Amino acid sequence: MKLNQKNIILFTLTCFIILSTIYLFLNPIQPKESKICNIKEGDYVIIKGYIQEIDVKRDKYRHVINISRIVINDGTGNLDIVSFGKTREQLLNYMLSYTPMIKEGDYVEVKGKVTVYNGKYEIILNDIHNFKLIEKRNYNRDIYLSPIPTNIYASKYGKKYHTLNNCPYGKRLKESNIIYFYSEEDAKALGYEKCKWCESHENTSK
Repeated sequence: MKLNQKNIILFTLTCFIILSTIYLFLNPIQPKESKICNIKEGDYVIIKGYIQEIDVKRDKYRHVINISRIVINDGTGNLDIVSFGKTREQLLNYMLSYTPMIKEGDYVEVKGKVTVYNGKYEIILNDIHNFKLIEKRNYNRDIYLSPIPTNIYASKYGKKYHTLNNCPYGKRLKESNIIYFYSEEDAKALGYEKCKWCESHENTSK
């Protein structure tokens, strides 16, 4: 092949690309620990902070079946963590592997490239190993509903729970709207108050 200026430039460029690829493979770019207030789009960072908010989907018994977004706060700002497909499933399993599950208030670390979506900074989690719990701080128990009828029940659209089958207010509830609790403590923890009629008639019904 005749070496003219064009071929020399092409050969030099090819060598540069090959050598650059080898260098990056042997010396991958390392993320830098940063504060949220200092990040910008394109940064490859490690962020440590507490979970401020988790967007979850629950089944009818309150079991978490999907996590769509986690908001981390490090005291200087907020950062959204999102995942898709297999990584989202792995994230859900990881969060549920703790008892109680990883939730708001727990201290975590996330690693990834900063992107911008709808004007907010976020990291799209592509590898479950880039998200880990550093410190469990929230030990509030996980609360689920009973799949079988109990004597503690309420309407899923109301805020009063009942404990007597003959409660006139409890009898008004539509069967398809009734939820059952394992304990009164569970009902109260979920923001329900005891029905005044049940409370006043509880001793007389025994």
